[in-house]
Amino acid sequence: MKTKKLTINPKDFFPSGYYPWTDEISSPTEVMKKAADDWYDNAYTFLSEEVRAIYKQQMLHIAATKMTPEASSIPNEHIRPCNRWMIWMAVFDDTYEFSPAEELEEIEIRIISVLRGRNPESHEEGLYHEAAIMRDEFISFLPTEWMEGFIESMSTYIKYGLTEECQYSRLGKIPPPCLF
Repeated sequence: MKTKKLTINPKDFFPSGYYPWTDEISSPTEVMKKAADDWYDNAYTFLSEEVRAIYKQQMLHIAATKMTPEASSIPNEHIRPCNRWMIWMAVFDDTYEFSPAEELEEIEIRIISVLRGRNPESHEEGLYHEAAIMRDEFISFLPTEWMEGFIESMSTYIKYGLTEECQYSRLGKIPPPCLF
């Protein structure tokens, strides 16, 4: 099946004047696009080529550079893990959105152990390896307290976000607004 090329105007999603920071796409955007394409093609090989092409069209590499205040003054090595996380979250959510709670509990334990320092086994899928790379990139410039908060937020997202959502996804239903 051939994937249709989408024409996307980032201003349709990030209108001028909407955010309290300058409206710019930082200089590393093309570098991040190349990195993102490489991640899709090498770390997410458990996804079909067609699915990886769809992810590439989402242009998630632009989101982190658009949402980073003063993005043009931030070094690439600080934006890279933000982009990796943005892509990781999209793939993780889509991969496990129909999983049973018991499976997600085991996945949460394994992901959190990676974020806390465990190196993934060679047989574990790319999401675990990308989490380890992201962890190493973040700890290279962020304080321990920030990393602990990040890990806690990831645990909360899996336990109370994705796990709650999955019970509705499996039934083809949308969670009620009171859960948000």
